[in-house]
Amino acid sequence: MGKQLIGRRLLACVSRNFVLVAGTTVSTVFAVWLVSVFVYEPEYMATSQVFVEPFTSETIHGETSATSDYQTLEAYQVLAKSPAVLSQVLERTGSEYSMADLHHRIAINRPENSQVLNIVVSAGEKNEAAKIANAIAFSLQEEVKHLLKVDNVSVILKAGTSQNALEENSSLSILLSLAAIAGLVAGILLSLTFELFGFVRRYAQFGRRKNAHLQTVFK
Repeated sequence: MGKQLIGRRLLACVSRNFVLVAGTTVSTVFAVWLVSVFVYEPEYMATSQVFVEPFTSETIHGETSATSDYQTLEAYQVLAKSPAVLSQVLERTGSEYSMADLHHRIAINRPENSQVLNIVVSAGEKNEAAKIANAIAFSLQEEVKHLLKVDNVSVILKAGTSQNALEENSSLSILLSLAAIAGLVAGILLSLTFELFGFVRRYAQFGRRKNAHLQTVFK
């Protein structure tokens, strides 16, 4: 019974302040939409992978030279972000990024004790990030053949490209739904706050009138 009474009072409070609740909800959704569309610039990440085949030269102990392989991997990491490779990438992709900007958007890393290089690219569009990551992988492969006259780089993972408009719209819909819920809760809390202030004000006015009436009676 008590819960039903509280529920009815809450509904009555919301109905009395419907304009406030609706206005807060709509304003919150609109503000989030403006920020997500015109202010916030999303960054998408894409990763391609290349495998660097170790050299077959052996030490006197009959083991592959770990030092040589490490130095080779370090050199390839530098080469992947070199102007020679990046100029090919810009030509292949037709990207509007400058070479300096593109350089800062690329991260090359290698898992420990691995011959695999991860090429991670960030860009404003998912497909663009994937195209650049793939272009770097293939350009690195070609540059190693051309400069070093060796063929020990293989592309083992291409970054996926897709028509992701549906995915982006879905993410925006979820974000706007959360904004609507937050705006609704904020509107209800504001209406309850105003109701409380109104109750306190009416109670204070009633107290003053009662005191004034008592003073009049006892004069």
